[in-house]
Amino acid sequence: RKGKSSNSSCWDGLSPERRRLLRHHLHLRSSGWIQDPSGKWVKDGNAEFDSDEDEPPELPPT
Repeated sequence: RKGKSSNSSCWDGLSPERRRLLRHHLHLRSSGWIQDPSGKWVKDGNAEFDSDEDEPPELPPT
């Protein structure tokens, strides 16, 4: 079984921009958003949302 160090070395090899995009993707997924086949972010029907949350959060600026 691979240890934590192998995961971090994989992460360390990514560019800062790629890391930023992956963090945003993980944030959206953990917040209940999923991507449809066209790549658009849509609400997961099995997740709970605040009533005012109609669009996924935008990618934060660098």
